[in-house]
Amino acid sequence: MAVFDPYGDRSRLALVGLAAVVAVAALATAGAFLADPAEATPDPVRYDDTVELGLSAETDELMAESATVPRAQVFYSQLQYVVGYNGVESFVDRLRDDRTEAQFGYPLVAYVETFDGTEPDTTDSGLFRTAPGRVPAWTPADEAVYVVDSDARSPAGETVVPFERRDAAAAFAADHGGRVVDWATLRERSFDVDSAATARSMAPERWRAADDRVAAAERVADRPVSVVVGEDAPTIAAAVDAAPPNTTVVVPPGTYEETVEVTKPVTIAGDDARVRGDGDGSVITVRAPDVALTGLAIDGTGNETRDPDAAREAANDTSDGSDGDDGADRTWDTNIQLGYGHGDAGVRALGAPGLFVDDVAIETNASGVLLRDGSDAVIRDVRVDGADRWQDGFMGVTGIESRATVTDSRFADGRDGVYLHRADGSVVRNSSFSGNRYGTHLMYTGDALIADNAFRDETYGGITVMTRPANNAIVGNDVRNSGAGIQASGTRTYVGYNTLAGNGLGFSTSSRGSLYEHNVVVGNEEGARATTVIPSSRVVANDFVGNEDHAGAGAGALRVWADGDRGNYWEGADVGLHASGERAYRPTSPVDAALHREPAAVAVRESPAAVLLDRLRGTVPGARSGSIIDPSPAADPYAPDRVVAAGDPDGPPVRVDWLQTLDRTMNATTTANATDRTAATNVTDQITAPRGRAATGGQSP
Repeated sequence: MAVFDPYGDRSRLALVGLAAVVAVAALATAGAFLADPAEATPDPVRYDDTVELGLSAETDELMAESATVPRAQVFYSQLQYVVGYNGVESFVDRLRDDRTEAQFGYPLVAYVETFDGTEPDTTDSGLFRTAPGRVPAWTPADEAVYVVDSDARSPAGETVVPFERRDAAAAFAADHGGRVVDWATLRERSFDVDSAATARSMAPERWRAADDRVAAAERVADRPVSVVVGEDAPTIAAAVDAAPPNTTVVVPPGTYEETVEVTKPVTIAGDDARVRGDGDGSVITVRAPDVALTGLAIDGTGNETRDPDAAREAANDTSDGSDGDDGADRTWDTNIQLGYGHGDAGVRALGAPGLFVDDVAIETNASGVLLRDGSDAVIRDVRVDGADRWQDGFMGVTGIESRATVTDSRFADGRDGVYLHRADGSVVRNSSFSGNRYGTHLMYTGDALIADNAFRDETYGGITVMTRPANNAIVGNDVRNSGAGIQASGTRTYVGYNTLAGNGLGFSTSSRGSLYEHNVVVGNEEGARATTVIPSSRVVANDFVGNEDHAGAGAGALRVWADGDRGNYWEGADVGLHASGERAYRPTSPVDAALHREPAAVAVRESPAAVLLDRLRGTVPGARSGSIIDPSPAADPYAPDRVVAAGDPDGPPVRVDWLQTLDRTMNATTTANATDRTAATNVTDQITAPRGRAATGGQSP
């Protein structure tokens, strides 16, 4: 039996941490009741000072049409932050979530925006909006009245429109349909709130849509031969010029030192053919729809990775009159589009929808395939070899405002394997990435699927998603020996069935309102990290084994990582005197975090001081901040075979049959939601009774 060494590095840290937390808890207890929050009702704050949940108010659709999402702001008993909800229905749905009181406490007071006197209306596409310059007021939620079932919508779907006066609400309903209800009635309604379950249920459909795109591209590329290079024309460029539209140019074996511009829908079919540029600019430029490039090897690109002049002009452009953070954001976005979208590439597509790049190998220090201006493309069986140092190269695939379907391809070295910018609906699947800065990197891109890829030795991360994305699905990927496995920001992201092993960080919960489930997290320095200030995501049914630290958390409220009585598997959680799953596990606790490394730490965990601390954590906000708790840790791994496979650093990528699993889950969820809606009417109202209990009612995201 191992001897517990109180002076060992880890054990000493655990004891010091335990003592510090007990001291903090004692201080918090001493002052916890000095001020009674029920004695004064806080006034509403500027919405910009809240921490937002729900639909992003900055979606392109809203900005383009000057639309409005009715908002709520809520003061919770356990939070030092005011929580803002984009969409009143998001707040109502949140109150039905069984984790709300556990993480936030009960709502002391809630305010909603009311639109009396704002000339509320809808845009041509049905989005709710108000007259320019008309500012809504903040009204206590239980004093407002609400129009439901109207024709007003937000990008997420149904919108509840609040008013202070019933006559104003009735006037809106007369113009836009619907009916007027009070707060108590609104609380009884069930809303189809767009959530991470949307991305989960859509993942199989996106996979099948990618299959359809590939099949359609194959059909278009299958064209009759019209010109053979070397027989009917001396060069590829001359053959393309001579070929009638919708025919095939055949390129026999050999090396062709030239650059090619394609301005008509043709197929260029190589047979062991290499196209070599002169080291200046792009090798093949496509400016027509439905072009297919197959069976080629390409090298000799220029080394320009962006257009510095275009980027400089964008940075200096103030013609739109924008200023502040939003203006800076748009300028940065334009800078990226003009900079990244104007470099050299093996294949450059400009306004070329329907491009098909198949069985093509590219060697480049710039981009392999560059898509711009709506050049939606299918990229299959493509290999891009970039610069040995990522600082010297660029992207395997760069997609700017162009949907990319990347499948069965390989990307080695260079900056990013696949970089997509405003490329909604893209799919990256069945591909391998190694030695890049980021393997797959998305910006401003939503409704995407990243699935069944293998990432190895990525400097900063395997999969990184930034800047206001929504409804992305990241499924079945295998990321090893990289800076991080999965870092996805935005909202409503589904992260499931991934294998994350030997990384600096397995995954972060940076995306709000998201679902992280059935991931295997093995042998990382840190398995997972809670990064959002306000917890709004579910983390459940994941396996954490052999990590230096299973999980960490930044500042914020208590994170409850479980779904009802179903938690995660944590190696070490079952040591001690209690039966497996009987005692909550806290991966951020100094003692619990050491259990899988130092089993003798159970002596500290079972001590009277630790038992007292467990009780304090459940009641004292000061002891809950910046921490994670799993109240129902699993007794055994959910995916033991995957755990074993992930432990082999040189093993092949782990594959999971998630398509059929999610299809079954979607069918089961549809049935369960129908049952939930029937039982939804017995929730209780606690806004008007601050010391009451929060409504409960499990509904998966």
